Amino acid sequence: MLSFSYRSNIARVNLRSAGFSLIEMAVVMLIVGLLLNGLFVALGDTAVSRNRSAATTELESITEAMYGHAQTTGRLPCPALVTSAGVEAPNGGGVCTSAHGFVPATTLGIQGSIDTNGLLLDPWGNPYRYSVSVLASGGNRVFTSVAGMQSQFAVGALPVNNNLICIAGAIACGAPVYANSVPALVYSMGADWASFTSALQLENANSVVAGFRMASNNDFANSDYSEEGANAFDDILVWIPPNILFSRMISAGKLP
Repeated sequence: MLSFSYRSNIARVNLRSAGFSLIEMAVVMLIVGLLLNGLFVALGDTAVSRNRSAATTELESITEAMYGHAQTTGRLPCPALVTSAGVEAPNGGGVCTSAHGFVPATTLGIQGSIDTNGLLLDPWGNPYRYSVSVLASGGNRVFTSVAGMQSQFAVGALPVNNNLICIAGAIACGAPVYANSVPALVYSMGADWASFTSALQLENANSVVAGFRMASNNDFANSDYSEEGANAFDDILVWIPPNILFSRMISAGKLP
């Protein structure tokens, strides 16, 4: 009996030391799960930041190319259309076929990711949008024709009206207003370009043209990045201030 009891106790000890209990396994799995979840969240945040940083850099490069176009030709380009293969419409400027369209990457000579329509794509595979003011002076469009640009520069200060682009922190260009006399802007609709419902983002793309969401007026909204439901906003806007545009053109001898 003594020897049997001794062997039985040894067996129980060996069973306990042979591996983890179910409770211990559950605790380990919980800890691993929490660590992996934290890792995936961090990786997701990094990807979001990387794409937004890339889009901002590309938008700034696009505006530099537009300044260069104005310094070379004496005007800003018109937006491209879905059917214009990355060329401004009409080619040569003047009265643009549409004030709201896409970055004319071919006209500007910009390299990047291009879709089958010749449209320059943002990091999320959506074409960059481009809008230009329809302000006229002396019978010519101010910013997309040489004569119009020179005529407006001779007049002086730009008026504040709905023929110029207005950018604000609310819909219908309500307060706070960031800029209300903008010649042109380029923007990305962010990661949620295919599906969004927030009022601020709808302000920037409230119509559909040839299957693409597009602005329908000169009022644009801008806000801090947010993922929160009705207040969600991930659009990235970069605009061309008139005084910088005129200064660049003066330096290039295109004005006055």
